[in-house]
Order: sequence, then structure tokens, then C-alpha cells
Amino acid sequence: MFLVQAAYAQAAPAPKAIIPETLVLDQRWNYNQYTHLVVPTIDWLQTTPLNADPELRKRHNNFLMFWLQKNEDVVVHMPEYLLTFQNASRELYFIYTGGWIKHALTTGDTMPANCAMAAVKSVLDYYEAGMGIPRNDYLDNLLKIEKQGKLPGLFDSSQHARNTYIFLKPPAEKNNFEPGENFFNFHYTGINFTDTRSLRYRYKLEGYYDKWINTDEETVIFPNLPPGDYKFTVQASILPGFSDAVEDNYSFHIAAPFYRQPWFIVAAILLGITAAYLYMRRRERQLQHLADLQHDRVVFEYEYLKSQVNPHFLFNSLNTLASLIEEDSKSAVDYTGRLSDLYRNMLAHTDRNIVHLSEELEILDNYIHIQKSRFGDALEIIQDIPPHIAAEKKIIYLALQILIENAVKHNIVSKAQPLVITMSANENTLTVSNPSRPKISKEKGNGMGLLNISKRYALVSNKPVTYGIENGNYVVRLPLL
Repeated sequence: MFLVQAAYAQAAPAPKAIIPETLVLDQRWNYNQYTHLVVPTIDWLQTTPLNADPELRKRHNNFLMFWLQKNEDVVVHMPEYLLTFQNASRELYFIYTGGWIKHALTTGDTMPANCAMAAVKSVLDYYEAGMGIPRNDYLDNLLKIEKQGKLPGLFDSSQHARNTYIFLKPPAEKNNFEPGENFFNFHYTGINFTDTRSLRYRYKLEGYYDKWINTDEETVIFPNLPPGDYKFTVQASILPGFSDAVEDNYSFHIAAPFYRQPWFIVAAILLGITAAYLYMRRRERQLQHLADLQHDRVVFEYEYLKSQVNPHFLFNSLNTLASLIEEDSKSAVDYTGRLSDLYRNMLAHTDRNIVHLSEELEILDNYIHIQKSRFGDALEIIQDIPPHIAAEKKIIYLALQILIENAVKHNIVSKAQPLVITMSANENTLTVSNPSRPKISKEKGNGMGLLNISKRYALVSNKPVTYGIENGNYVVRLPLL
């Protein structure tokens, strides 16, 4: 039905314009005399497909925004969840604003909660009408809430209000899988309007790992699950400790291959038991001793690595490696080497605080390769650093890797919105910048951020580290030593 509506919206002719051609739009003018055109303009925007007349639509959008800037009777609040609408289509910003203004003008009700509800309703009506907005899980799930008559609850901030929802998108429309069908990608969508920034998730896969894993991501990948019965459960909450959490789940079964069937296992045991018995008796003590030593070594290395490496980065790296092994073994070998070099450098130089910029760039190359393997063309690193500066100047160890990691962690990285990180340097300063496009759900830090870098610089220099938003970019400047 959606496709039919979308096709109809694309073919529908544009309605007659509301704004007279003689009206010159200028934000310095007073638009009070044109207030009578505001609601008709909103109706025009809400009933016109996106591609019917883009230039005319832009003109009507500008008129609406200029009028709002000059009118003090209507104040439109921009909540955090509006970012999700803008990610679906920036045009929904104007649909949302128009819905708010229309409610205030036609009813006289300027209560923010009521106006916001009318604004969200206008977005959902426009999306459901198939006006050219691509399919979006967030909006689809919000429509479900609206159709159930539960939309007002999203604006209820009382203590026990039902204002948080979680929707799990199963990886398939079935629950039973063959042995080779063991790659699972779970995507879920959380919705909360009262405190969007505090929305957090946790998940567990019973039958594989039964403990809760906290995350800010909305996708979890299990690349190579063994046969068995599983239940994936995800919870969402805006409260500490996940009190009053909402949850969704999906149960499934992966069949065992024939060589894992009981009859095959019993036959193999009976055939090999005689030959293996004497060998196992002789080697039992030696193997047990080696196993104990290996266990102690692994526990020690794990505790040490855990203090050095971001577990979420390691989880993503291993998932990427698993995918490469199946798709491109040569790339997987190269990726493994890069990952190994990265961790070796991190462990081998923990006692160093300052390195030549050229050494830092060599170490960074492995990290960039790992991230590029994960994000592909959605991530671009531009380096404009003269060779003589790289050879002569020094920098705090791993500072560049931390900055690149922060940029990837806190900003949207997608094919539709590639993240471009630029590094440049002069004789005194190294600058790292990227467009500021914050994720709606931000990842929690691990202590290896800008504060860490600033403190380490303070130990060796009185030159400050500066950072902040400049012209829509997040810019960090590191002194060169």
C-alpha cells in the first residue's frame, strides 16, 4: 500500500502556490500582514509531494520560517527526537514546525506538549500519505504507537508514565535455521520523547551469553553462532539500572550438521575409543598441566588488554574480521595483521608519552585501515601534513588515534552522510576537524578522550590543547613539540 501511495504522490501535480510571486522574501521584513497566508502555506506543504516542485516548496518553507522569526506569539521548541525526523528527511523539520504553528494559530492552544503532539502527528500523516519520504523503521514504529492511541503517552513525563518503547526487527521471518544460516544481524529501535538523550539499551542472547550487555548502538551482529536454541532479548530505559525497562525478544533455533547429530557422535566415539584410550591416559597429566598454564596466561593477558582497549571497538573489529574471512580471505589476513600491529604498538609503548609525529602517523595507519574495513566509503581521512613537519615535530603518543576514535564514536557515519576527518599541520599546531553530526544515542566514553590528552600535554608543555565547534565543524588543535 505504501508503494502505491508513493507512486501516486510522485505523479500528482503540485497545487497552486499560496505565496504571491510579488512577495520578496527577506528575513528583515515584518511579516505580520501576511499572517493570513501562514495556515494555507502549511496546508500546501503538508499536501504537496516532495518532488512535485522543489523550488516552490523551498520558497514556501522560507516564508514560514521568516514569519516565525518575526512573530513572538508562537514559539516552536525543537526537541531532541526531531533529529531522528531530520535523519529520515530534512523536509520533516518544516512539516513538524508547520504542524506546531497550525495548531497554535487555529486552536489558540500554545501549550508546548499539545503543540508538539500536533507537530508529530503532522509528520506521521505526511509520512503515511506517501509524499516521498523513504521507508524508515523509526517512523514506522511511531506510526504503530499512534494507531494504538498511545501517542499522548510519549509526552507524559510523570514518574510511572508509559513513555518508552522498544521495537525489535527480527533478522528473518522464520525461527528455524539450517546449520549454515548462522549469521544474525539484530536491529532495534527505541522511542522516548521526554528524555531522548538518556535512552540506553542492553541485550543478551540466552543460549550463547546469558549476561546483559549495555550499549548505545541500535544494531548487534552475531556472525557465526553454533547450533542450538537461542533467545535474543533487548531492553530500553531512560532510568539508571534499567528500572521500568521495556523489552522485546526473538527466539530461534539453528540445526546441527549431521556430524553433530547424536548417532554420528556415538559412532565416532565407539570407533576411536580403543585407539585413543592409551594415548589419552599417557598424555592426560601433561595436557592438564599445559591447560592450566595456558589458562593462567590468557587470564593475565585478558585483564591487561581490558585496561588498554575499548571493548566495543574490539567487538566491532572481530565482527568485521569474521565477515572478511567469509568474503575475502586475503583481505582478512591483511586486516588481522593490521589489528595485530595496532595492539602490539599499544602494548609495547605504554611507558612512552611523546613520539615523533611520523611514528604516530604510522601507528594511526593501522587504526585507519581497521576503521575503513568496517565503514568503507562512509569514512574518509584526509591528511595534509608536510613530510618535514612529520619528521621533526613530536606529539603525545596515541593522541591522533584517540581523536579519530572520538570522531567516529560520536558522529553519524553512513554512506548517505560520510564522515570526512581532515588532519593538517603547520610548524606549531596539528589540527583535526570533522563535520559535527552528533549521533542521537551517544556512546559512553572510556576515559581516553580530550581530557586525557590535555592532562598528558600539561605534563610536558604549557601549550594548551583547544577544541570546540567552528562553523559547523568540530575542531581540535594539538601543539607540536
